[in-house]
Formats: sequence, C-alpha cells, structure tokens
Amino acid sequence: MKKSILYLLFLSTAFFSCENKDDTVFEETADVRINAALASYEKQLVEAPYGWNAVVYPALGGSYGFYFKFDDKNRVVMYSDFSNEAAATSKESSYRLKAMQTPTLIFDTYSYLHVLADPDRDVNGGVTGVGLGADFEFSIFPDSVKTDVISLVGRKNQSRLVLTKATQEQSAAYLKGDLAKGLLFNNIEKYQTYFKRVTLGGVAYEITANPIARTMKLTWLDGNAPKTFTTNYYYTSSGIAFVSPLTNGAQTISGFSNITWNAATLQLGVSAGGSTAIVQSAAKPLSVDAGAAKRWWQSPIESGGEWRSDSAFHVNGADDAYNVSSLKVDQGFYVFYVYQPGINPKYDLFGPAFVVGNALTLEYADAPATPTFAADGRIIFTKYGTFGEFPKTGPAVSTSNLLFDTSGYYMVQTSATTYDMISAKDAKSWISWYR
Repeated sequence: MKKSILYLLFLSTAFFSCENKDDTVFEETADVRINAALASYEKQLVEAPYGWNAVVYPALGGSYGFYFKFDDKNRVVMYSDFSNEAAATSKESSYRLKAMQTPTLIFDTYSYLHVLADPDRDVNGGVTGVGLGADFEFSIFPDSVKTDVISLVGRKNQSRLVLTKATQEQSAAYLKGDLAKGLLFNNIEKYQTYFKRVTLGGVAYEITANPIARTMKLTWLDGNAPKTFTTNYYYTSSGIAFVSPLTNGAQTISGFSNITWNAATLQLGVSAGGSTAIVQSAAKPLSVDAGAAKRWWQSPIESGGEWRSDSAFHVNGADDAYNVSSLKVDQGFYVFYVYQPGINPKYDLFGPAFVVGNALTLEYADAPATPTFAADGRIIFTKYGTFGEFPKTGPAVSTSNLLFDTSGYYMVQTSATTYDMISAKDAKSWISWYR
C-alpha cells in the first residue's frame, strides 16, 4: 500500500513538472493574436486598390449587388443596386473591425447596407420588424478569407456577404454610375404583355423576372419538351449577373450585359451568351402548362382556403388597373380580391373582401359557374349569378367583366402557393394569385 501511494505521488509530481515547462502552446496571448488578425483583415480591405465587388444574400432570399471602397480611417464608400439612386450616387459611412465572439466587420452608421435590414417594410418591402433578413455586422472566419475573395456571415440573421476584389475597369464603371445602367433591365416591367422572349444563339428563351425576389426564370424548348432554369440575380457595373449560370449545350449564359432601353418603342436590348438581341413581346406562353389551370382550381378545394390578389387585374402596363383599392363599404375598407373554388357544386365565388370593424367580410361578389378547362390549357369563366347587392358601375364591375372574357386565361404557376392568370386574348391583362 505504501508503495502504491508513493507511486501516485511520483506521477502527480511528474505531471505538475510537465505543466510548468510550457505555460502556453502559443507564443502570444489571445489578445495579441486577435488584434493581429483584425489588423490583417483591415489591411486586406484597405489595400485592395480598386475596392470590392460585393453580393449580399439576405436570409429571406434574394441577392443584392454592392461596391465597397474602404480606407484606413474607418470610412467606406459604397454603391448599391437596391435602387436607381443608390446605384448612381455613392454613400459614405463608417466601419470598424472588432473582436467579438469572432473577428467582426461592422458597418456602424446607416448606409445602403442597412436599407436591406431596416425593420420598416415601407423601406425595403420586407417583413415588418425583420426587413429582408440582412445584416450589418458580419463574422469573419479564417478559412473563408482568400487573397481575392472574402466570405462573411451575418451575426444576427446569418445572411451572407461575399467580397471579391474589383478590377480597375470595374471601379471606374461604378464611379461613373454604371451600376444604374444594369437597372435599366427593370424596364421589362413596362412591356404590356405578360410574356417576353429573347433569342440568343438561335434559341428562343421566355423570360420571367421577379425584381422583388431577384429571381430569373428562363424557359426554352428542347425539341417539343419545355426546359426551365431559375436562378437568383444581382446587378453589376456591366449589367445583370446570374448567381448560377445557365448551360444549354455549348451555350453558357451567366447574365445580361450591354443593357439598353428604348423609351419610344418600349424595347429592351441585351447581350448574353455571345449574342445581342431585343426582348420581344409574346401573346401566349412558349410552352403551355396544360395542367396548371386545373391544379389552381382544385388546390383550395383539396386543402382549404382560397386564392387572393391584392390589386386584382394588371392591364396594359398598369397595376390595379380598375382601382379596386378604392372600393369601400359602410365603415369598412378594401383589403384584397378573393376567388374561392367549389363553394357549391355549380359555382365558385369571386369578389372584393373588406374589413368592417374586426371582421373580414364580402358584401357582394360574383358567382362564376364551375370553369371550363380547355384542351389547350386555358381556363374559361362564365357568370352563374351574383351575391349581395352588386354595384352597377365602378371597379368591381370592370373587374367582373374582364374575368368573364370569353377568350379565357392561361395559368402560370410561379411557386408552390402562387399563380399568375394571363388573358389568352392578348396577354396584356393578368392577375396574380397567392395563398
């Protein structure tokens, strides 16, 4: 027993002696190391001679292009593709690098970057209290720092910020306001037809752009079979960049450049995949989704609920063409249009919804007969009757008349819970539905 105790004492002494031989595995303290890392990151940001191209990927989706030029006095000049003003006019704010749980890049005065994170939905169209789910404090991880690319992660929302060293040519273009030239692409919304096409390298592509979600969908035909490609996009000093490029055989399309807009003819010009072309209007889809109309109609019947549209019909380039947002009832105000399929075996419901007090109500509505689903993919509505005291004139009457146009509508499914319903007459009228 005595020998065992002596042996344990010997081991304890040996371990104690080993611990005293090496006070730390590092030559510097943690504070010295973190300060050196912060200085290194700042040096890299500041010494990029032509600044940084940047892309922000908010947590709620989308992608936004920026340009940053950092100096050694904790100031940063930036441009943003969020708006025409931000693309053409620089904004200076402050930044700092700070040791938090990780080395952190903080944009600490309100800037174009903060616009994406602003909790006021009127500022960015995002969610009240959240904005677009972007950040203005970003953690830096050593393995994400390369010579020409730095990837950062937002501390609150985990949005991503990717910095790529800009070239002299890119820097000069940003300073000239060329980022705003890319935003000319947004004029595609001025086309009066829903369907737009561009032919590149002999291939006709149908363009469906969503400037709010920053998504681009391209549809084309491989023989008779439709093919689709969807990606996020952002604007650069030379045009539009796709987050993921489209590869179609030998053709690669990574975005649109040389964007032009002819206000007189309402035509958009683009270059892509080695070709230059004009975006053309089309009266019908390149490929009709023959089952979309029936899916749209059956979905609320199978799962409950109804379809809603905030502003009803878009007509000849005008949102809320019939001014349904002005509709009123006693002590109540308009909130959205409703289509509820299958409320009766013979008819549906279509009309404006109002808030009266704390209640949601339909004071009057159309009763469309169960629709006809044509073999060519169109859905055709006819009037069965009405509910309530339907107005004789005004926005509701105009909206009703257009719904029952005998040409019918093509349905385009834009997501799992959204559809666009486009006039088969000329594609110049449509309504966007959501659930």
